[in-house]
Amino acid sequence: MPNRTDKRRDRLALRASTTYFLHSVDLMARIVGGDILRGVIFTAIVDANVRHIRPADVVSQAYSEAGDNLPDDLRRPISVHALALELDVPYETTRRHVNALIAGGYCLRAETGIIVPGSVIARDQMANALRRNFENLRRLVGDLRAGGVEFAA
Repeated sequence: MPNRTDKRRDRLALRASTTYFLHSVDLMARIVGGDILRGVIFTAIVDANVRHIRPADVVSQAYSEAGDNLPDDLRRPISVHALALELDVPYETTRRHVNALIAGGYCLRAETGIIVPGSVIARDQMANALRRNFENLRRLVGDLRAGGVEFAA
């Protein structure tokens, strides 16, 4: 049975991770036109495109430096339907936001779905947002450590 300290750490972790998520989505939303749902959808596409690559993978190691950009042919497209299911957002709403992202030059329609190309990730505005999000991540880890949350080595 969880004790009082465990519950306190759980609440801290929930608050810290919620703050991290909201700051991250806000950064992306500002880039893609200010709509928070569009920011969530954009972030989900980026994640889906690269989630098959784990930190220990050779591919991940080859593109691990700050200026490195994963080639587009290594990104896995996600269909609008899969994206809608994953986010639990109506298909038509997801499709509308994806079309706006494509029209804005943030995504490309590939044969089997949608990708955020490396050229978009490499834009100065995006690179700045990613740097700011890295600081956001550091804040999350620092808050968790300060609250007694332990990390595996």
